[in-house]
Amino acid sequence: MEMKQKIMIVDDAEINRQILMAILGDKYEYVQAENGCQAVHMLQHDLTIDLILLDINMPEINGFQVLERMNKFHWIDEIPVIIISSEEKRDVIERAYIFGAEDYIRRPFDSFIVRRRVQNILKLYANQKRLKQMVSDQIYEKEENNNLMIGILSHVVEFRNSESGEHILHIRMVTERLLRRLIQKTDQYQLSESDIAMITTAAALHDIGKINVPESILNKPGKLTQEEFEIIKTHTTIGADIIDQMISRSEKPLLRIAWEICRWHHERWDGHGYPDGLIGEQIPISAQVVALADVYDALISERCYKNAYDHETAMDMIMSGECGAFNPLLLKCLYEISPELRIVVQGNLGEEAYRQEADRLAAEIMKKKSTPCSDRAQCMLESMQEQLEFFASLNGGIQFEYDHVSRLANIVNWNEPPQYRYSVMNIADKNCFKHLSQKDFHRLKDALDATTPENREFSMSIMLLQGNDYEWCELRMHSLWSELSPDHYIGAVGQLIKPQHVTSELPLLDGLSEGENADGKDIRVAFEQLKQIFDIVRLVDPAHNAVMEIDDKGILRQTDQHCAAFWENGVNCANCISTRALSQKTMLNKLEFTRRDIYYVVAKYLCINGTPCVLEMLSKMNEGRWIDANGTRFLLDKSRGENRKLFSDALTGAYSRRYFETYLTHMEGMECVEIIDVDRFKQVNDTYGHLAGDVVLRDIAAAIQSCIRSTDILIRYGGDEFLLLFPKMSEKHMLEKNEKIKKAVESIVFTEYPDFHVTVSIGGVCGVHPIMEAIHQADKLMYENKRTL
Repeated sequence: MEMKQKIMIVDDAEINRQILMAILGDKYEYVQAENGCQAVHMLQHDLTIDLILLDINMPEINGFQVLERMNKFHWIDEIPVIIISSEEKRDVIERAYIFGAEDYIRRPFDSFIVRRRVQNILKLYANQKRLKQMVSDQIYEKEENNNLMIGILSHVVEFRNSESGEHILHIRMVTERLLRRLIQKTDQYQLSESDIAMITTAAALHDIGKINVPESILNKPGKLTQEEFEIIKTHTTIGADIIDQMISRSEKPLLRIAWEICRWHHERWDGHGYPDGLIGEQIPISAQVVALADVYDALISERCYKNAYDHETAMDMIMSGECGAFNPLLLKCLYEISPELRIVVQGNLGEEAYRQEADRLAAEIMKKKSTPCSDRAQCMLESMQEQLEFFASLNGGIQFEYDHVSRLANIVNWNEPPQYRYSVMNIADKNCFKHLSQKDFHRLKDALDATTPENREFSMSIMLLQGNDYEWCELRMHSLWSELSPDHYIGAVGQLIKPQHVTSELPLLDGLSEGENADGKDIRVAFEQLKQIFDIVRLVDPAHNAVMEIDDKGILRQTDQHCAAFWENGVNCANCISTRALSQKTMLNKLEFTRRDIYYVVAKYLCINGTPCVLEMLSKMNEGRWIDANGTRFLLDKSRGENRKLFSDALTGAYSRRYFETYLTHMEGMECVEIIDVDRFKQVNDTYGHLAGDVVLRDIAAAIQSCIRSTDILIRYGGDEFLLLFPKMSEKHMLEKNEKIKKAVESIVFTEYPDFHVTVSIGGVCGVHPIMEAIHQADKLMYENKRTL
């Protein structure tokens, strides 16, 4: 049965709505709204409308205001509107078209004209949607699931092997994190975003040459003989030869990188690797990174010839050189991302489900004898290259790929700085959807469940929590289905496009939108409800610095109270939020202070009985830690209801990297930023062991804390590296602090290890913004100082 198209009729006169439904007949599904306000609320919960028939003159919100909101939330791009009105003025008709209406029909209207214009508009938009679907299908024609399909291709080789089904996922995850840490520390390798994406993708093919290694050798539980080991070593050259055959037919950067990784991922920094005995930087950085990722995963995974090591043991073995020599800079990167790796390794990534799925699909691929293995690999690799190029062409927003088997989502947020742009989330984690309302989450789930191999794509508008505000985002999703088993769902890709900032409406004030004339009696009722939420609720007139009140009759009056008196201030407040809300006719929020307390303030512009004013709602904040940034004070730790222990580094007592990443935006404007690195720290670990290293880090952190102010912030940035933030400090005083810190560290006496002393290298900058650029410059200065040792 064909689904009926849905038409919304918005008119305050019921008889007009009934006439239109009678004219159009029962071939459509109808939704009725009695006024513009009701129509907007209905659209917020249901965007499956195919057409809106909209009146202009209505109470509460008129037709033009409905069009304004549809433009604001980008609904007008998806839902056509026909204005039906008795207005005949040319300027009214022109305004309707300017606001995005597709057509304008005057009352009294001809039934035939109404039917034909409705049919034409519906047909036009249906054709546009089909065209968009065709374009989307062409884009995704050769691409089904980046994560899973790469895993399948690799598993064609490995399903006879004893390696974990998560091996490829781990390799890609570790490779990407190593590369991102590497570009933070150096620009030596000139790695672009495209390079990182291609290396991460090609990493999955590192062992493709094992297709030619006998299963008896791959799965041998005991030690290999020298002859067997020589056979195993050939997988590097065999894999490179397979890729080389593809390169001869297709000069793709992805294939070139895959060739490098296949041939040289067993080379070692000191030249003791195979097959070519390359030394140091003779090994391409792509192969260097994958080699380190491969060794790490081999250690933490169970094999037929060994049990799995825990994360700490694996790290110790790599750092001590038991697994061969690696680029020292990459080893430092691995050490610094160690906490992230521990979390992922301990998480449940659904190994058994992934392995079963990969076995099933790999077996199906192997059964298709008509297509040579290299051709199938060529097709998949070209598909991956095409997807990389497609995503590279998109600007902004949030992109993600979801793998249904592993239950992992790879997320790229282009609105964030590079070091915070990429993340992997397990959708079983309750925090994965914390920024979505329950209603939007269920809408998304239902829409995704409704997709089929024939109808894969959908879009919807959702409210996304960003800090204290909500943003409207258009979510576009494309479900993925296996070409081998057409009815088999394997995941999805999508993008949150052009998030537009809109002021979040308080539920109790839904009918009191900015710029509209509110009734004083309604405000009095809202006051009583709002007082159950906020500590202080009041109306102010910032233009006259006065507090307002509403009498029993709903009349707004000015009192003799000065609005700044509450803030213990007899004059206008600096940067008054209510003044800005009044001038911008919007709703804003900020932190504001008395001499004793801090309040979270929401200021909302209202027009009551024709008089503009501002509704102030104040909540008293709890106790917490203050910092000063560029003259502005911020309350951290408690202001988000989070426990201080979550942000403390357990070893040193300094703040953790998580603290910095959580409150990064609040730290913008810091006058001075420093990076402090322990000199020759690896030598301490190698000579005295990791317990000694922990003692050194703990005592150094204590020495630094003894030299700084209570308002300064010390963060353990990674490994033996500390980040020190100074609010309101001159460069002269910063340099004096540096000398004090160096002397304090040099004077440390380690009672357990009295024979050694430590020093630190410091790089610092003042007046550099944004903070990530300040950290980058401080880090370079620190390394320059370290070279003088």
